[in-house]
Formats: sequence, structure tokens, C-alpha cells
Amino acid sequence: MKLKVAAGIGAGLVAGVVFAVVMRLLPVAAADGGQITMITFAARLVHAGSPRVGWLAYVAYAVVLGALFGASLPVRRITRLRAAVLGGVWGVGWFVVTGFALVPALLGSRPLSGEALRMLWTITVPLLVGHVIYGLILGAGMSTIVSALDPPGGTGRTQHGIRRAA
Repeated sequence: MKLKVAAGIGAGLVAGVVFAVVMRLLPVAAADGGQITMITFAARLVHAGSPRVGWLAYVAYAVVLGALFGASLPVRRITRLRAAVLGGVWGVGWFVVTGFALVPALLGSRPLSGEALRMLWTITVPLLVGHVIYGLILGAGMSTIVSALDPPGGTGRTQHGIRRAA
């Protein structure tokens, strides 16, 4: 379990930096009619004046979700492709949670209210694209880290009390 969580944190950090770069590149409509990046949007979401806080928010969010992803995987060894697909699904799931509940709540709106859904409309595509890319990298990265730290033929200590076949 510790290895999976540690791998999730490491993969979450890498995927989080990529996520933040993608969010920096994707513009959204601002309340004043102009355009801002999702990094600036995230900084405003947490009531900070500096876009640096937006970068930090994305990376911190990604690391926490990475740890949760590692803890939630039922198996230790998983192919890179399967892990990437599961990570992509994980990203879509967190897009739904973030877009429909977390962002509206941080903006002071009731989740799923008309106001919240109108606001979500402006950030849907960048937020979804970012979460899917994040999830794919998270899954593939976690698989790579676990394989590197516990290669086949290694200790094989995946669960206490279970012996390997002779």
C-alpha cells in the first residue's frame, strides 16, 4: 500500500506539472469579457492575486489526487496502458466532482444551480482536457514508478500474511 501511495504522489507531481502547463495554455472567458488562463482562474478561485498561487493550487491538487489514486488501485502491478486508461477515467471523474461541486462551492454558488452551470460552461473544455491529460499521465507514471521500484522477481511483498507460491 505504501508503495502505491508513494508512486501515486510521485506520478501526481509529474502529472500535476503537466496539468498546470496545459491549464496555462488554455484560455477561458473572464467575468469582464476578456480572456484569462485557467491558472489565473484557479488563483482567483482561491482568492489569491498572484497566478503563482494558481500553479501551486494545480500541483497540490494533482499530488493529493495522485495519492488517492495510488491508494484506490486494487492491484499493485498493472500494465502501463491499463493504468493510463484507469487514470484517464479517474481524471474524468474528478473533472465531474471539481466542475459540478468544488468550483461552484469555492465561488459561493450552490452546486448544480443555474448560476453554477452557466459558469461551468465557460471552463468545461479546458478543465476536461486538462483532467484527461492529467489522468493519462498519472496512470502511466504510476505504473512506471511501481515497476521500477518493485520489478518482477523483486521482494513481492504486496500484502502481509500472504506467501508467494513455491
